Amino acid sequence: MKNSINLRFGVLVAIILVATAFRFLAVIAPTLSNFSPVGTIALFGGAYFTKKQWAFIVPFAALWLSNLVLNNVFYKQWYPTFSFGFEPSVFICFALVVLIGIVILKKVTIESLLTANVLGTIVFFVVSNFLVWTGGKMYPQTFEGLVSCYTMALPFLQNTLVSNLLFSAIMFGAFEYAKSTSKVLQLQ
Repeated sequence: MKNSINLRFGVLVAIILVATAFRFLAVIAPTLSNFSPVGTIALFGGAYFTKKQWAFIVPFAALWLSNLVLNNVFYKQWYPTFSFGFEPSVFICFALVVLIGIVILKKVTIESLLTANVLGTIVFFVVSNFLVWTGGKMYPQTFEGLVSCYTMALPFLQNTLVSNLLFSAIMFGAFEYAKSTSKVLQLQ
């Protein structure tokens, strides 16, 4: 039993790490801005880790470590000093998406996965852009500033939703297939 739990945990971590590598696509193809597995990684962790602290720890570690590399190696022009890879507003939104995975994906179905993806995308968009606006550096602290903040962020929303749906099909599909062929990966 313990070996099957360890194997399941290892497979979940491996899928998250492979997906995290796809964050580096934006470096190669800048037109894929916000086309990333980040939202799916959060939902995936929330759905499958039986000990819910791991639903946060593993996806957070993957996001943080990839941020360290991206910010300090590839995006140095925007980070003139060392970046610790931790932006509180992003991690708050990320935690909310993990919670959506925990609550909505107790049973993974196509319907629940679509619902979680749409809700996760909307929550991330609404909360992250609100936090950008309240930060007061880019937009005036007025209603017009808030509207401008959301308006300027709209082009990123499509790539976020499309990438969440695509990576969900791949990640959840791969794990569900693996579960169907290996009893060791199924919860007892």
